Amino acid sequence: MDPILKAENLTYVYGEGTPFEKTAINNINLEIFSNDFIGVIGRTGSGKSTLIQHFNGILRPTSGIIRYEGNDCWAKGFSRSMLRFNVGLVFQYPEYQLFEETVEKDIAFGPSNMGITAEEIEKRITESLHFVGLDDTLRKRSPFELSGGQKRRVAIAGIMAMDPKVLILDEPTAGLDPKGRDEILQRISEYRAEKKSTVIIVSHNMEDISRVCSKVLVMHDSRVEMFAPVKEVFERSEELCAIGLNVPQITRVFISLKEKGFNVPSSVYTPEQACSALLNVIGGENA
Repeated sequence: MDPILKAENLTYVYGEGTPFEKTAINNINLEIFSNDFIGVIGRTGSGKSTLIQHFNGILRPTSGIIRYEGNDCWAKGFSRSMLRFNVGLVFQYPEYQLFEETVEKDIAFGPSNMGITAEEIEKRITESLHFVGLDDTLRKRSPFELSGGQKRRVAIAGIMAMDPKVLILDEPTAGLDPKGRDEILQRISEYRAEKKSTVIIVSHNMEDISRVCSKVLVMHDSRVEMFAPVKEVFERSEELCAIGLNVPQITRVFISLKEKGFNVPSSVYTPEQACSALLNVIGGENA
């Protein structure tokens, strides 16, 4: 299977040739495949947001190549408009980018620029409202009358309505309360399952990543530090801590138990795994 997105020796330098020059991403090589569910983590300034802005052509590489379905995204004749329809990017705090009079007009903005029929646009509005968990009765409301969480859902629905093959979300749960965070993540997971699309989530929240993603991309000092299935990454919890990342709280608990001499794994990152591990310890002691 060929990757849907591929970075080849990808480097981006801000302010090149000026006193403020800074290498944001440095010689990155990676492949992302259809139906991947990837969490991108790293400290502030590690290059996460710069990397994802290359995936849909917002930024042009200083050197190296970014490919979509095998094609160089900056080759002559390549349509970056097409790229942005197929690789949808939801920025952090997307609710601040709402601008239309009604919810349905805001959601329809992207699809209407794709040249599809009014009937298809109507279908996509209804479908995307469903995916983000908003009632169809809100479509005639002004988005500015909605709650903060509802505004964010409208903004995400606007990208989903373009039916992208790749959906990228930059800190989609930032600033939300625990209930709002859980609902957004659940809706994104359901969307991916139904659409069979590739989803990439950038987050500082390791619990979020461990709960929903299948792979983790760890950025550190402008480079890819790790890129592997979730379990393999969290098995390297000591390395994650060494580069300043907070592993899930439940992982920290099990690391502490192991340091105190308990025979438990240190790669636990979900409540289900924790329960199983503890039952094994209890069962072993009672044997």
